[in-house]
Amino acid sequence: MKILFASKNKNKYNEIKEILNNKDYEFVFKNDLKDVEEDKNTISDNAEKKAVETFTTYNLPIISDDSGLFVEALHGRPGVSTARYAGPSASDEENINKLLFEMKEIENRKAFFKTVLCFFDGEKKIFGEGILHGEITTFKKGLNGFGYDPIFLVNKKTLAELTIFEKTKISHRKKATLDLKNKLDDIF
Repeated sequence: MKILFASKNKNKYNEIKEILNNKDYEFVFKNDLKDVEEDKNTISDNAEKKAVETFTTYNLPIISDDSGLFVEALHGRPGVSTARYAGPSASDEENINKLLFEMKEIENRKAFFKTVLCFFDGEKKIFGEGILHGEITTFKKGLNGFGYDPIFLVNKKTLAELTIFEKTKISHRKKATLDLKNKLDDIF
């Protein structure tokens, strides 16, 4: 089955493709994908909206995702606004700097990443979910990854200190992808 990834984020695509890569699913990426505004109140609702709107445009089975970083001491922020935390066009660097500034005097550094994937083929909506617990560091460390990876600590290393292989083994996106893949395998 050919499945289109409803995102322009090549890093996310590569992580999910690594997990889904098998004879049953051909996972494809389009650079010129139509944008879908992420204006819902939850990452689950955003993932669903992206899947439905992208299906309407391309008429192919879709997997969409939305992910968020939820910081305990900030009452779940940045949450659904993770990618736009420092503003609508904020860079990863700007988002990280804003979060580190807000966390400057805070001792409780507990946080988690959550990914929700939504498969939609015009009839069925199937969701997969994954969570990765960790802590926010006080400074950036590591050169790999993207987004908040340089400040998200798991097992004494930031996600940016891990190789793509090491990160994929433990990531919230992997957990969501495996959850979704198991559900797809049961149906198809």
